[in-house]
Amino acid sequence: MNPSKILCWNVRGLNSKARQDIVRTLINTGRFEVVCLQETKMSGISRGCILSLLGSDFSHWVELPAIGASGGILVAWRQDLGPATATRIDTFSMSVQFSPANSHAWWLTCVYGPQGNDNKVLFIQEIRDVRTACPGPWLLLGDFNLIANSEDKNSGNVNRAMLGRFRRLISDLELKDLPLLGRKYTWSNQQDSPILAKLDRVLCSLEWELMFPNCLLQSCATEGSDHCPLLLGLNDVHPGKARFHFEVFWTSLDGFQEVVAAAWTSEPVSHCPFDTLARKFRATVRNLQSWSQKKVGHVNSQLALAREVLHQLEIAQDFRGLSRLELWLKNKLKPHCLALSSLQRTIARSRSRINWLKEGDANTALFHAQARHRKRKNFIAKLTTADGTILTKHEEKEQNIFEFYTNLLGKNIDREVTVDLSELGMPYIALHELEAPFSEEEVWKTIRALPSDKAPGPDGFTGKFYKVCWQIIKLDIMAAISAVWSRKFANFELLNSAFVTLLPKKEDASNIKDFRPISLVHSFAKLVTKILANRLAGFLNQLISPNQSAFIKGRFILDNFMLVHQTTKFLHQQKKARILLKLDINKAFDSVS
Repeated sequence: MNPSKILCWNVRGLNSKARQDIVRTLINTGRFEVVCLQETKMSGISRGCILSLLGSDFSHWVELPAIGASGGILVAWRQDLGPATATRIDTFSMSVQFSPANSHAWWLTCVYGPQGNDNKVLFIQEIRDVRTACPGPWLLLGDFNLIANSEDKNSGNVNRAMLGRFRRLISDLELKDLPLLGRKYTWSNQQDSPILAKLDRVLCSLEWELMFPNCLLQSCATEGSDHCPLLLGLNDVHPGKARFHFEVFWTSLDGFQEVVAAAWTSEPVSHCPFDTLARKFRATVRNLQSWSQKKVGHVNSQLALAREVLHQLEIAQDFRGLSRLELWLKNKLKPHCLALSSLQRTIARSRSRINWLKEGDANTALFHAQARHRKRKNFIAKLTTADGTILTKHEEKEQNIFEFYTNLLGKNIDREVTVDLSELGMPYIALHELEAPFSEEEVWKTIRALPSDKAPGPDGFTGKFYKVCWQIIKLDIMAAISAVWSRKFANFELLNSAFVTLLPKKEDASNIKDFRPISLVHSFAKLVTKILANRLAGFLNQLISPNQSAFIKGRFILDNFMLVHQTTKFLHQQKKARILLKLDINKAFDSVS
């Protein structure tokens, strides 16, 4: 079996009972299955020391003895993981190969980087040698005593030469630096004005990341050491509930239009257009999922099978002539593999949300890596409440988010008084065009302007579906839009749902206020709001004061800046006491957009 939690920590010595107790408490609390400790400062570690430090469950370990009172590495793991199939001990690192019965073998290398530029050069070369000797999935972690970016240190005193060497190492070995959630630095010199740096990190190969796509790197409080412990969970990013997602590539497959038409017409029209449309959407979802499973299936498995059959036919051709049927199959498999590869790239690209590469670019690995990075980056591992309580359970985080936005948005309360706008003396603007019935031409023009592959709402349909299937769905869509114009909103909630997702405003987001809410609206509700917005856009220049220079077509957002600049200059010239106030809307980005 594979471990689920790994602890990586520079403990700054295990030769004191107090330090051992701190390590033991942390391991018992986190229930780690693999423990990687650096700078043990011990020349030898006995079984008795392991029992005292880690407990009886840790029956397997390897060590790199300390030299004098410095250095030393210990890697220990629980007996459930079984013995290591191979180990390697070098000057600054130690490697262990795990071979679980139900998975591929992979290497774990724990390092303790030296001081001094000459030794750092030897250390970097040693990592290259270790990678050569340890092929396949690889996890590299520990205290590197090196930084990879100038932002990894809070002072300007950066060794650019060593920084460049370390970056080239990561690039040459094609390693991924796992993002550390909740912390920017991992080491402090413990002074009043401390120097902070990210010296500890976890790197992995692409093969290892594919084995553990749901891994998550977090930190713990720095206790008894000047380095913070790194907590690597191999299955901490729990996948969300699977939901329907309209695939763009479906529209290019034979039979797509027929499947949509059959599903759309299978549901009878009722007296409520919203209910009719909701049932037709659900029927289309069921038919498309069934059709996709039969027509497309599991693309990766089909591609692997096609390549293997093609490979075996090519091997057979080296020793004998192929039969007529074998030649026919061989000639069919080559374009079939190309088609499946193209389909695989298209699916991966849609998952990655990368828009700056052209459709069809051969960057499947990049797309998968970007999708995993987005998922890991947007995952909310913990939330900190106003009183400092840390929430890690899903139910606790859910309750905290719900209460925060309930209080923020408030409740709809009937007002006893209202404002008579006619008494304000505002100019009259004729807006009767906004109340005109919606035409099919207007709706189709709006649909053509919709993005084809933006993130869908609860229904799973994107603008691509409306564009390709307009002739099939337009009668029911127009009926529902006409009901909106007539203000007959009974059952409109069936099409007016939305998902709210939270995006971090900064890297170390932990408080609910550090997240920005984005709502993913049902495709029909989005279409209606877009139609209304397009109608209103032509009147915004008349409705909004000229003093508002942002977000209005034909106006320039820097006009206000230039106005403030000129006003400030004028006030200085007057040589009189003046006050210039800058007002901002505190909750402009804290409400649902």
